[in-house]
Amino acid sequence: MKILNPRPIAIFLFVIGPLVIFTGCAEYERWRNGPPEINTFSVPKEVNYGETTTFRVGVSDPEDDPLTYLWNVSEGTLTGEMGPEIQWTAPKLSNSELAPDRTVTVYLSVRGDGEEAATESASIVVFSKSYRVANALSGRYELVRTQVAGETVVETGLMRLTTTTFTREFQNSGDFLFGSYKLIEPFDGKKGTIYWFSDESSEPTVTTYTWDGELLVIFSAGTATGHVYQKWN
Repeated sequence: MKILNPRPIAIFLFVIGPLVIFTGCAEYERWRNGPPEINTFSVPKEVNYGETTTFRVGVSDPEDDPLTYLWNVSEGTLTGEMGPEIQWTAPKLSNSELAPDRTVTVYLSVRGDGEEAATESASIVVFSKSYRVANALSGRYELVRTQVAGETVVETGLMRLTTTTFTREFQNSGDFLFGSYKLIEPFDGKKGTIYWFSDESSEPTVTTYTWDGELLVIFSAGTATGHVYQKWN
């Protein structure tokens, strides 16, 4: 019967034992290491299409571990290094394009030396001001009053607006206009400038407008003519 020399076994245990204990302790410390805490999360609620903004986060860690940040978005472009703040550019539209509101989700994960990460998310509404105003103006209208150089003129007519096109009918004169239109800055939901583009002219007809939710007043300074339209419900 061969008897093993206990000396090599003792040396092996002497060398390997502390390594096993050290590794076990390190894993234990990592396991018990608490996640970071997200104190503030700054993300805008609304932005324009193509607008660039900055996301910011305030984080604390119980063990003061170095932190790793991971940002992600469902749409748009992130630029810069991953850290407590980062720049984001919203999806873009072409100059002639209109689009309804779109919701983009922002995701953030922050990790220290522990296994568990702190996470946060938020939603951003991306909008087109032109679309919002044009959508509010869209509908059918009846012409209720016409003034030329300050004098009231008896005239009847109808108008229909979509977010991009128009038809205008003046029943007394028999004129019928159709084409597209564009809102020109500065404008908002109450007043602004409209360029009307029709097949009959290579140049747009320029008017101003005022809108109170029921009456749409369109005024052409070039002809000193104002039309008051009432929106049909």
